[in-house]
Amino acid sequence: MHVLFLDQNKWIDLARVHAGKTTSGPHLLVYQELLDAVRAEELIAPLTVSHILETSKRNDPESRKKVVEVQALLSKGFAFRSRKARLLIEMRNALSKAFGESTEQLPANWTVVPGFMQAFEMFDALVASPEDAAVSRFLNHHVDLQTQYVDYMMNQDDGRRRAAHATFANDSKQLISQIEARRKVMDGSTIDLRWRAYAARLFVDHQSLITHMLNVVGHTVDEMKELGGEAIVKFIQDVPTLNVEAELAVRLELKTGPLKVNDIQDMHSFCTAIPYASRIVAERGFISLARQAKLDNRYNVSLSTDVGELQGMYRSLHSRAERPQAY
Repeated sequence: MHVLFLDQNKWIDLARVHAGKTTSGPHLLVYQELLDAVRAEELIAPLTVSHILETSKRNDPESRKKVVEVQALLSKGFAFRSRKARLLIEMRNALSKAFGESTEQLPANWTVVPGFMQAFEMFDALVASPEDAAVSRFLNHHVDLQTQYVDYMMNQDDGRRRAAHATFANDSKQLISQIEARRKVMDGSTIDLRWRAYAARLFVDHQSLITHMLNVVGHTVDEMKELGGEAIVKFIQDVPTLNVEAELAVRLELKTGPLKVNDIQDMHSFCTAIPYASRIVAERGFISLARQAKLDNRYNVSLSTDVGELQGMYRSLHSRAERPQAY
């Protein structure tokens, strides 16, 4: 099963095809090839929190509807599971590795889960409260996954929708402020030093989760400290979500000009997708940052900047006789 990540602008490109506004050219051909591959269960294009929030932010209902419909078709109502759930599993394996113990072999595409609500921690069955997890499972069992997404995105309360976006934008601005502050402190520093400083910050910020997972694997904070500073560096490197964030954040610090909220949204999406997608199609800026950090090589993910580059790629996949693993 190939897992395709499309950033928001690429979804909009395909929505123009779906709406009949693009009637020729590579995007038209790619759209049909992607639909065929999804229907053949050879491809899935899961949604992330950023996709859901960005699409929801479109105030014009008709414009929103076209993007929602194409996202529902190509994601089939599947999403990348929540950040906290990914972190807990990643940390468990990284801690086991740090103590020289065997790590769990995870199923293929374990981060791709049914139901768009599982992109959010509150409804991710792996980390949600028993009551909220039950709601998520009930909906996924009784309501078509694509219908869930379309219905929610087109009928949600407008006041709550706008409030959610205001909160997300405020959180993003706070992170921008932190990065801007580090820019000043770390001015003139090497990327390696910047990475180590950011990794140390991530370790401190996630101490409660780390302590919890140390208990799960049968170790203590003191035992972790005894491993030394390099073990902490290696731990962050072995937690894909945190490692990608550190690699991208330190390169964002080096960019000239002020950062934007969209930069933070793109960084969150890449932290989700780079370790777990087969291919990412996104804007040139973040693709360039990922390549500079060699994240494509580390996580075996292909990077593209134009949906048109996918032409013929999934048609050839669809023509193979061998069927891929189901998700």
